[in-house]
Parts: sequence; C-alpha cells; structure tokens
Amino acid sequence: MVVLWAALWLICLILFFADPKNEKIRWTCIVAFCGGCGGLTVLLGHELDRSPWILLLDGFLSSVGHYGTSYSILIFGVVFSDLLRTPLQKGLCKLLFFIPVIAMYFLYPIYPEFKADYKVLALWVTPYIVWSNILMIYSTWREKRPAIKRQKIWTSVVVVPMTSFALVTNILLEAFGIAGVWNYNPWIIGVQFLLFVYIAIRYGFLGVQVRVEKQRRDHTMRAVTSGTMLLNHAIKNEIAKIDLLANRVKDIVPENWSGPHEDIDFILHSTKHVLELSSRIQKKLDIMELKESEFWFTHCIEQALHLLKPHLDSKGTEIVRQYDVDLQIFGDPVHIQETCVNLINNALEAMNDGGTLLFKTYRTRRNAYLDITDSGKGIEKDNRVLVFDPFYTTKGKAGNYGLGLTYCYNVMQKHGGSITVKSHLEQGTTFTLAFPMKRIRSVSVIPPAHPIHHEKVAYGQN
Repeated sequence: MVVLWAALWLICLILFFADPKNEKIRWTCIVAFCGGCGGLTVLLGHELDRSPWILLLDGFLSSVGHYGTSYSILIFGVVFSDLLRTPLQKGLCKLLFFIPVIAMYFLYPIYPEFKADYKVLALWVTPYIVWSNILMIYSTWREKRPAIKRQKIWTSVVVVPMTSFALVTNILLEAFGIAGVWNYNPWIIGVQFLLFVYIAIRYGFLGVQVRVEKQRRDHTMRAVTSGTMLLNHAIKNEIAKIDLLANRVKDIVPENWSGPHEDIDFILHSTKHVLELSSRIQKKLDIMELKESEFWFTHCIEQALHLLKPHLDSKGTEIVRQYDVDLQIFGDPVHIQETCVNLINNALEAMNDGGTLLFKTYRTRRNAYLDITDSGKGIEKDNRVLVFDPFYTTKGKAGNYGLGLTYCYNVMQKHGGSITVKSHLEQGTTFTLAFPMKRIRSVSVIPPAHPIHHEKVAYGQN
C-alpha cells in the first residue's frame, strides 16, 4: 500500500507542477491525492491502542480515500468532457454531487475507527465512477480535432482502467462480502503508474509532454541565442577584415592577371556568403519584439497563401479550407503571417508536386487552434521532438539552416501560445497552432453553408 501512496502522490506532483492552471490537471491531482491517502494509512498501523490523534488521522485519511476519490473522479469526468460550460453550472454540479460525501460523514464515524457500510457506499460511488468513465470515453469518441483527440485517448487509457479496478476491489467486492482483494491494488496502480510515465514522456498526458519538452527547448533557445550573438560578433569582425584585405589586394593586382583575380573574387564571394548567413541566423534568433494589433486570423492565412500563390500554382497543390470559426486576435500579424508562410513552405517541400494542404480553425474554452495538414511524406518518429530545435534540419539543401520552425516556435511562445506536430510516415503531417483565449478579442462562427467553410481550391490547373 505504501507503493500505492507513493505512486499516486508522485503522479499528483508531476501533473501539478506541469500546469497548475489547467482545471483538468487540478482535478487529476485531487484524484491522485485522495487515492494516495488510503495507501498512507498503512504507515499509521492498525492497532486501536494508538494515540487519539493517530486514530483520528487514520480515520480521516481512510474517509478521504473512499469518499474524496469517488467524488473527484466524477468531477474530473465532467470537466474532462466539457459537459458544463459556465462557472455557475460547474459550481452547482460540484455542490450537488458533494452531498453524498457530507451524508457519509454524518452517518458513519471516522473515530476511533473508520467504518462505512459498503452497500450504501456502492449505491452512489458506482454511478459516480461509471458515469465519469462514460463521459471520458464518449468525449474522446466524439472529438474531431486530431491533436486533442490523441490527448484524450491516452488520458482515457490511463484513467479508465485504474478507476474501474479501484471501484471493483475497494467498493463492489467489499459490498458483496469479498474482503481483502484491495490488497492487490498496489500492483495495478504500479503498472498504471509506469504506463502513465511512458505515455507522458512519449505522447503527452494532459499536456505534460509539451511542457517537459518546452522546458528543454526553452533552455536550448536561451543558450543558442546568447551564443549566436557572441558568435556573430566574432564572425562579422573577422570576415570583415578578410573582405577588406581581399578588396585591397584586388585593387593592386593587375587586371591582366586573371588567375589571382579569380581567386580573389572567390574569396569575396565566400565572405559575402558567410556574412549573409550570419545575418540571417541573427535575424531569426535575436530578441523578437511584437508590434501588436487586432487582426482576423483567416485573413492572415489568406495573405500567406496569396504570397505563396506562384509556388502553389507551379506544384498544382489543392487547398482545402475548413474554417469553423474566424478569430480576431490581438497579436503581431506580420509574425503570425510569416509563421504560416514557413509552415506552408515546409508542407510544399514535404509534398513535392501536387498534394493537398488543409487549413482548419476551431476553438475550445481555453484555446483557439489552427491545424495545417499536408499529405506529404511525414516525419520519422524519432525526429518529431527535434523539429523545433535550432539548426535541426533533414533537408540537406544549401540555404536551409534549420531555423524556420524554430522561428515559428518563438513566435507562438511570444504570443503565449504553442505549436505542436503530429506526423506519420507516408500519411502526412499536421502542425497545430494554439492561441490562448486571452489573445482572442472576438469570435465569428462560420456556418457550414458558408462557401469558405469547406472550400477547395486546386492550384496549377489554369
């Protein structure tokens, strides 16, 4: 049982420090905390001759483990499903479903020993947990947004089996007089904890992977940015000296000496290239200042498409627009447009000629999203977590410095948002831009009948 307590509270700490402002994560932490309270009672022993304070603490922890866990599982399911929209609805729900918990404290003592009628407990705990699991599964099934659906699937894989097993062993079997099966809970919780750690690292659990990766990448960004400033300063000084000396030598060498002139021209060409490279790196990684104003998001996307129309025409790319909402965003339209340009260029390179490029906008209560999906060759699994890192590139072409997606990452970070990637080989890639609702000034819902809602445009067919 000590393993159960340690595993559940460790999950609680990992999630809480990952994103304490996320309501789903907060209720997951409460579930893990309450569940761990039951395991903690083992450390207090079971003798009745313990001190009154220890007996009271033991009874309280046991009651929290039984009552609090069941209640918090239900509220987590409600919050996870986004079934209730307004704070008033949520407040009434939390208050209403807390009534059985209060009643249990009045009906059954926790001192000197926790005793509860498991048949009575099963009457309300069973529907609480079953309904929570149904809400999670249904919410996952009806989710249409790829990035969010994947997150919900992995969350359900961790939570539903754990809560179902706890219901059977802790409540139902005890109600039917089959005692002691709950002693096997630590094994199941231990397996689920390892599964949680694996999923959180590999795929992300309620956003944990994004934040862990974000911390690593932000540290890299700071190191690279400061290092680049020093490197550029040194490179520009030395290359400027070489350029100056090469021009002086060129001036004093007779023009009829074709060999030396060609060598000097080659040196000057190289110095120009290095200085241009240095300036480009500095421009991409230097401190970014936002010039913020209000702009409509779909207009920004359309401007990016207009800028790249010659490339779209030459490749015969089909553009599909699924704008469920249009968003008036307070931010820097130039940087956001350039972010879209970078992502579209990446998609065009991934698809070679032809292909389909999908733009989809949608929103939740906390964020507004843009998915840019291509039908290209996809990204290998081991490379997905590296694509936003500075200087990382798989293109192998001159002029590709691995900074385009780093720039996109910086832009979204400056706006308080995020950029994520989902990809499978030969199945295409989806980049998702997420903007916090505090950046959204107004939302215009685009009805399905509107021509731009599911518009297709085939370029290169004129």
